[in-house]
Amino acid sequence: MFIDDMDGIAYAVNNEIHVGARYIQGITGDVKTDIAGVLYHEMTHIWQWNGNGQAPGGLIEGIADYVRLKAGYAPGHWVQPGQGDKWDQGYDVTARFLDYCNGLRDGFVADLNKKMRDGYNDGFFVDLLGKTVDQLWAEYKAT
Repeated sequence: MFIDDMDGIAYAVNNEIHVGARYIQGITGDVKTDIAGVLYHEMTHIWQWNGNGQAPGGLIEGIADYVRLKAGYAPGHWVQPGQGDKWDQGYDVTARFLDYCNGLRDGFVADLNKKMRDGYNDGFFVDLLGKTVDQLWAEYKAT
């Protein structure tokens, strides 16, 4: 892990996590909890598949925030379940949607990640849950 003088919160590249020193300095709450959540998110990027660059960026970020959510490090400012404009909006919105999908079939997110090893298409949702991602999003929004 590296602490850098940079804009933004953090990023992962290869096997490195870079965290912004200015971000850390600006944390007003519990620093340990905040940084732990950031590290869960960034560590996920190191280990997750991205569909060889074919997966939507919002899905990639959403999976990372899903791991943060399940680890118990979701910040209070995240959207509540059911909020958001589209399933692959990213980060907290997509994390909440993925949590809903995982509730329909335990292990869904892990299996989705496995399928993304060699490529990506929205049909993975049908393969794993029997419905299109748009059907799932509509049902999620209606709950």
